[in-house]
Amino acid sequence: LHIRRRLADANPDTYLPDLAATLNNLGYLYRNRHDIAAAQAAYDEALDIRRRLAAANPETYLPDVAGTLNNLGILYRDRNDVAAAQAAYDEALGIYRRLAGTNPEAYLPNVAMTLNNLGNLYHKRNDFTAAQVAYDEALQIRRRLAAANPETYLPDVAMTLINLGNLYHNQNDVAAAQAAYDEALGICRRLADTNPDTYLPDVALTLNNLAVLYSHRNDVAAAQAAYDEALHIRRRLAAANPETYLLDVAGTLNNLGILYRDRND
Repeated sequence: LHIRRRLADANPDTYLPDLAATLNNLGYLYRNRHDIAAAQAAYDEALDIRRRLAAANPETYLPDVAGTLNNLGILYRDRNDVAAAQAAYDEALGIYRRLAGTNPEAYLPNVAMTLNNLGNLYHKRNDFTAAQVAYDEALQIRRRLAAANPETYLPDVAMTLINLGNLYHNQNDVAAAQAAYDEALGICRRLADTNPDTYLPDVALTLNNLAVLYSHRNDVAAAQAAYDEALHIRRRLAAANPETYLLDVAGTLNNLGILYRDRND
């Protein structure tokens, strides 16, 4: 960063884009280690530079503006600043929609990603109608992308289905929730067959969500079967990577304990 600042001071046309990229990467790093103030400072400076670059050359730099806005939206959401998160996501979505109008192959995935993020935000503030509208459009786009390129986009389809399942569950629409989870689980199982390291955690997550759903409708046998499989997967993952997966093992054990308690076992 220090080197790129010096280079950009001497030759801004050439090196300001690199400075902004480094600041954006630093923002991501700070966010992942929960240094929110440092993350925002880095993202804000990156965004300021990218806005100036895009004013002179929108075709080249508007995608970078949208990318940093999306990152800021995630940061604001994590600190429960819903209004700021929505403003950032909305501006990013508007940019991606315009870009996708001329280059859908490159930018429709970003439209879907931002819609999915907006859906998460709406869901978090209990605006279920807006969340469903955003998730539905994201899912429609991702299904089309996956039809042409399943290897790249099927994981995104599964993610949005899981989000929709959670939304339906919170609205007590059990049938719709199960349909979404079941489809997501089928996709995750297929993906895990060829790439278990990446997708077995998603299989376990979806099984856990299904088990909670079964439990809420008093289908104890189905709930236990789903929890048991989720626990088996998570124990294996935790054996190889305890720092990442032991908490998930504990969560599933806790859910099983509640299930056993409720049936007086």
